[in-house]
Amino acid sequence: MKIVQFSTWNVPCGIAGYTKGLVQGMLDNGITCEVIPLEEKKTKYMTREEIKNYFQYCSQQLIKYDVIHIQHEFSFFAGSYGYNESIINFNFFLQELLKSNKRVFVTFHTEPSFLHDPFPGIMGMLKKGVKNFKWKYYITPLFNSKNALNAVVHTKKTRRIFIDSGFKDKSINLIKQGVTLSDNQNIDFQDRNALKEKLGFPENAVVLLMFGFISAYKGYNTALNALKSLPENYYLLIIGEPHPNSKDTALDKIVGFINKHKSLKERVRLTGYLELDQLRKYQYVTDFCLVPYAPDTILSSSASITWALSSGKPVIASKIASFEELNEDNDCLHLFTPGCAEELAYKIQKLYENQELIQQLITNGLTYCQNNQWSKIAKSHIELYEQ
Repeated sequence: MKIVQFSTWNVPCGIAGYTKGLVQGMLDNGITCEVIPLEEKKTKYMTREEIKNYFQYCSQQLIKYDVIHIQHEFSFFAGSYGYNESIINFNFFLQELLKSNKRVFVTFHTEPSFLHDPFPGIMGMLKKGVKNFKWKYYITPLFNSKNALNAVVHTKKTRRIFIDSGFKDKSINLIKQGVTLSDNQNIDFQDRNALKEKLGFPENAVVLLMFGFISAYKGYNTALNALKSLPENYYLLIIGEPHPNSKDTALDKIVGFINKHKSLKERVRLTGYLELDQLRKYQYVTDFCLVPYAPDTILSSSASITWALSSGKPVIASKIASFEELNEDNDCLHLFTPGCAEELAYKIQKLYENQELIQQLITNGLTYCQNNQWSKIAKSHIELYEQ
């Protein structure tokens, strides 16, 4: 059985990282899986017709394999256009693949926000109506027929949303996001204090860590406002940079916030991108990982949350739908109301005083990571391909 993944590859992209973990997990199971890169940069300056020709060429390369797995993100199929073009191009691409009668799988990493988000005003309602119509005309029927086409999603909520949009329930498979296991993060008290001093933190510092691509939806503003209400020995460590293809203003707002609140200047550390060895050092001195995503965040999985859980540190996260579902099943997160900085500060301090709960969160988080490490998630994919 020759398997291929169609995904972004070897670029700074969460889905490229996801695919890398999946491919390695398959190797761990003795299965070779090839990758044909989806070169997003190539489509950026293409016309509609050129994008169509590009995906036709890609489909011709993919049909040489027995199992074709597409890692889907709406922007991958849009070029420089938008949702509507993405839907049309994706339909064309799937139609080309289905001509080959090969088994085709699509992992939807994000939900179509237009299926459930409110669009204010008459124009908003019209735009939502157009997108809904195109989705149900171009995409839904392909997953609701005798086609050898299957969807993969990461949460029960996402599965429900896709079925409500018209997907046949038997065409949707629930496989959780895989986890890359971290090294053991436990070092003795003296070594940890020595490392704290080396990294510029006082001995009594309580270190809060946020990690990943810097984007506004990840709730940096909430974390910064919470820091204002915390004692002076609390520090916020932000590791990462904006995504190279993003025009997100989050970093500008973080810097502006620090400049406005001079008292926080020494308590907020922006490291930028770090190599793994340096990243591990900061992990060792971390007390809590923060994942304070904004209230309106729509995602079915998050590499940031799995990375935080695998770090061996307690994780404090906002009550967005995917995190609530994760916590219902695994009791591994300390949750707070999204956007509520004062509540976040309160929860951090109360958790710091509760060593029993801290240990419970760490144990449950690491258990979740062990149960969903990439080798096991890849095995679930292999079993799905063989059905």
